[in-house]
Amino acid sequence: MTRPHHEPAIHLGSPGEEISIQDLQTIKHRFKRLNRLREQRVQEFLQPRQQAFLDLLPLLFHCNFPMLPGFISSTTPAGIPEYNPGIQTINAARQLAKNFNYTRPASHIYPIEGLFLMGSVGSIAFSKTSDMDIWLCHQSGLLPGAIDELQKKATAIEIWAASLGLEVHFFLMDSKQFVLGQNTPISTESSGQTQHYLLLEEFYRTAIYIAGKSPAWWLVPPHEEGNYTAYIKHLIANLFIPEHELIDFGGFDAVPAEEFTSATLWHLYKALHSPHKSLLKLMLMECYASEYPKTEWLCQDIKKAVYQGDYMTADLDPYLLIYQKVEKYLQKAHSHGRLALARQCFYLKVMGSSDNTMDSQTRAVREKYMLSIAKNWNWPTSTIDNLKYQRLWNIKKATSEHAVIVQQLTHCYRMIMGFARSYVAQNQENSNDLKLIGRKLHAFLEKRPGKIEIITTRSEVHSKENILSIVEDRLPGGDNGWALYLKNIQMTNAADFDPIQKCRSLIEILCWLIINGLYHKQLKLQFSSHSLKMPNEELHSTLTQINLFLTRNFNYDPSLETYQTLKAQLNSLIIINMGISDDDDLCVMSERSDALSYGMSRQCFIQTINRISLSSWGEITTSQDEGIEGLFNCLTDIINNKKPPSVSDLKFICHTPARAKGIILRVEAVFNNLVRIFAKQHHNRSPRYILPGGTSFYVFQSTNKALSYKELATKKLLLNELASPQEQFSTIHFDQTVLENTPIHLIYSLNRPQVIQLFYYESKADTSVYIVDEKGALYMQQHSKTNPNHLLKQYSIFLESLLNRNLFETLLTIEYYEIKKNPTGVFSYNPVQLKAISSNQELSLRITGEDTHKGIIYSIYCNEKEFSSLDHGNQVFFAAYQHILQFRNGKINYPIHITDIDLPLSAFRIDNPGKLQTIHYLNYKQKIEDKFNI
Repeated sequence: MTRPHHEPAIHLGSPGEEISIQDLQTIKHRFKRLNRLREQRVQEFLQPRQQAFLDLLPLLFHCNFPMLPGFISSTTPAGIPEYNPGIQTINAARQLAKNFNYTRPASHIYPIEGLFLMGSVGSIAFSKTSDMDIWLCHQSGLLPGAIDELQKKATAIEIWAASLGLEVHFFLMDSKQFVLGQNTPISTESSGQTQHYLLLEEFYRTAIYIAGKSPAWWLVPPHEEGNYTAYIKHLIANLFIPEHELIDFGGFDAVPAEEFTSATLWHLYKALHSPHKSLLKLMLMECYASEYPKTEWLCQDIKKAVYQGDYMTADLDPYLLIYQKVEKYLQKAHSHGRLALARQCFYLKVMGSSDNTMDSQTRAVREKYMLSIAKNWNWPTSTIDNLKYQRLWNIKKATSEHAVIVQQLTHCYRMIMGFARSYVAQNQENSNDLKLIGRKLHAFLEKRPGKIEIITTRSEVHSKENILSIVEDRLPGGDNGWALYLKNIQMTNAADFDPIQKCRSLIEILCWLIINGLYHKQLKLQFSSHSLKMPNEELHSTLTQINLFLTRNFNYDPSLETYQTLKAQLNSLIIINMGISDDDDLCVMSERSDALSYGMSRQCFIQTINRISLSSWGEITTSQDEGIEGLFNCLTDIINNKKPPSVSDLKFICHTPARAKGIILRVEAVFNNLVRIFAKQHHNRSPRYILPGGTSFYVFQSTNKALSYKELATKKLLLNELASPQEQFSTIHFDQTVLENTPIHLIYSLNRPQVIQLFYYESKADTSVYIVDEKGALYMQQHSKTNPNHLLKQYSIFLESLLNRNLFETLLTIEYYEIKKNPTGVFSYNPVQLKAISSNQELSLRITGEDTHKGIIYSIYCNEKEFSSLDHGNQVFFAAYQHILQFRNGKINYPIHITDIDLPLSAFRIDNPGKLQTIHYLNYKQKIEDKFNI
C-alpha cells in the first residue's frame, strides 16, 4: 500500500533566515502529490459509476451548466482558482450533458476558494457505508443571497451523489470566519465550535485536496508550528508567496485546554452507542491531554514526512497514525488491557464488524494489511485470529466486552475531569458541557435495582440465539430471582450452567433481552418457574407487547440538549397479573362487575403489578408491586412525575382468562379519571376522587402539589372523610358504586366554592338534612319525630346568623334545596326559599365564649338570660338546660336547637382564622345539641 520513493529533505528557515521560493513550491507539489495518491485510493475503492462524482466535483463548482448536476442558475457563485478540467473530466461531463463545452471563465474572480474531502474517506477505514464530508470553501464577504444559492447547489449535488449510492455532506466554509472561531462546521464527528482546533487537526491530517488554493499550513515548517501566524505573515510580507494563492485556516499556536475536555466528553457521548468507533479517538484525546500544553499533533507527523522527503515511503494513513500514537502511549504506561482494546478497535475499524460492507478482494487486501501491522507492532499471535471471529459474537461475548468498555469509558471520564480541574477555567459554557455529559454517562452507566442495563456492544451481536431459557432462581440472599440462559435449561439443571443475565424480577429479564436485541419472532423460549404459571402463548404475547412499547416510545440516544432539563418520566407500561392465569377465585360470576370490587364479597382482581417506565434521559426502569395499592402507587407516581400527565402516557396489559378485558377497561377508566381531575393544578381548589377497592374505599387528593391516596375501611370512615374540614375548596368526584342509593352524588354535583348548600329529604319516618359548606365538607343529620318546617327554619336561622357576623374571610351565600326520589330510586332536587325570621315566642339559644389562661369562659344566652362559666363553672350547660325546660308545656320532649355560636378558634381546635369554615360550627352545634337532647 506504499510506494518506495524517497526525496531530499527540505528545510525552510525561520524569519530572518534563508527561505527558498523554489523549496516553497516543492512543498506545495509534494502535498498535492500525496493528496492525489489518497484521491486515487478513494477512486479505486468506488464503483465505476461513483468514480464520476470525484471526477466532476470541481467542475460542477467551477461553472454553471444547465444540464449538469446541481445547476441552480447562471448567477450561482462559481469558479475555482488554479483549476483546469482534464480531458477525462470533460468526457465525464459529456456523459451527462452531450452538448457540454468547456471554456475558460473570462473573469479572474473566483468565489470558490477550495474543495477538500475530509474524514475517514482518505483512510484505510473508508468503507461502502462511510459518508463523505466536503469542505466547500468560498470567498469571505459573499452576499447572503449568493451563499443561499451556493447552499442550494451543494444540496442538489448531495442528492445526485445519493443516486450514485454515496452519502455526501457539504459544509460551506469561510476560512476567515473559521480562523476567528466562527461558522465552525458541526458534523457527527465533532461538536463544532467547542472543538475548533481538534477539528482543524483532523482536517490537516485527513483532508484530500481536490481543487483551489493551497492551505497556508503546508508552508509552515514543523519547527515553526508554534509560530504559525507570524510565519505566514513573514512569507506574505516578504513576497515569498502571493497571498491570493493561499487559503488560511489557522494553526495551533494557542490551543485552549477546553478543547480536550469538550472533545473527550463528545466522544464519550458517542461511545455509549458506537464504542469501537469512538474508543480509539477517546484514547487519542487522552494522549493529547497528557502532552498538554506541548501537544504533538498527528497532522505534524504528515508534515514532517513531507518536509523530510519520505512521505511516499511512510504509511501516513490518518487512522493508522491514531493507532500508532495510542499504541506507544499505552505501551509506555504498561496498560496491557487497554492496549488490547485499542488493537481490537483499530482492527474493527479497518475490517468492519461484518462481511456485509466489504467485497472479498478488499477484505483480502485489508487482512494482509492488518497482518503487517500486527507483525510490526508485535501483537500476540492469537490476536488476529480471535478478532476474525468478532462477527460471530454471541450475546455472552458481547456482554463481557461491554464490561471492558464500560471500565474504559469510566477511566476516560475520570481522566478528563482531573485534566479539567488542573487546566480548565470553570467558565459557564465548559461547566455546562461537563454537566450534560456527566448526566448522560450517569444515566447510561448507573446500576440500580430495577434499571435495565443497555449493553454498548449489542449491535456487534451477529449470531442471534434461537433458543433461550428463563429460569426462576435463588439469589445469594435467599430471595427469588430470575436468570436467562442460552439453550434449553430447566430449574433442575440450571446450577450446572452460567446464565448470561441475572435479575431480581421476571419483568427485568424480559426487558433486558428485548432492549439488547435478543428477541425475534422465531425465538423459542423455555420457561421454568415454581411461583408463576406462564403459558407459552402468554409469554410470547407479553414479549411482543413489551417490544412494541419500547419500539414506539424508547429513544436509545437522546440528544445532549435533553440533559439540560431535569430527568422526567415519559411513558409507562403496566402488566397486571403476569403469570397468574388459573386462579379459581377470578372465575366467580356476579352482577356487580367492578374488577376492583367484584360481587357481594367485594373481591379485587388486581393481584400483581409489573411496571416498565421510560425516562427522558434514556433510562428504562422496572418495578413490582402487589394488589390494588400496588396499582394505585403506580398511578399516583405517574401523575406526580409526568408533567403534564396524559392518558396516552400509560398502557396496560393483562392476560387473566375471562377477565383481562374487564380489568384493563376498569383500570384505564380509573387512570383517565385521575388525569382528568388531577393533571392540572387547581388554584384554591383541592378536588378528591373516591372509588371502591376490595371491601374498602380509597380517596385520592393532592397535597402540596403531590397526589396521594388513603384507604377508608368502612362506610362510616368514608362519611367521616366527607365531613372533615378542608384547607381549600374540595369538590368530590365519586366512582359510580360509591355511596350508591344515596343523594350524596347529586348533592356534590351542585357543590360550588363560597356557597353553603342545605339539602333536605323527607321520608315517612324522618327528615334527613345534608349541608355542604363553602369548602366542600359534608354535614349529615337525620331528625325523627320533628316538624320539617320548624327544623329547616332552625337551620336557616343558625346559618344566617353565622353569615351576618362576617366570620369568614370571604363573602358566602346560602342555597336551599329539597330532594325528591321517584319510584325507580332516582334522586332529583328543587331549589326552595327559606326565611330565617324567628318569632318572639321561639327560644333564642346563643353560645359565646372568651379565651383565658384558664381556658374558655362560656356564656350561654337563652333569649336575654345569661348563664356564665364564672357563675356555674363546669355546670354552665346544665344550668342553661334546666332553664330551657321551664319553657316547655307539660312533659312534651322536643329537640333543642342552637341558633348561634360565637366562640374563639381554640374551641374548634384551630389556630388560624383562614382555616375556619362552616363545618366547624355545624359539628359544634351538633355536639352541644346532643347533650341537650338526651
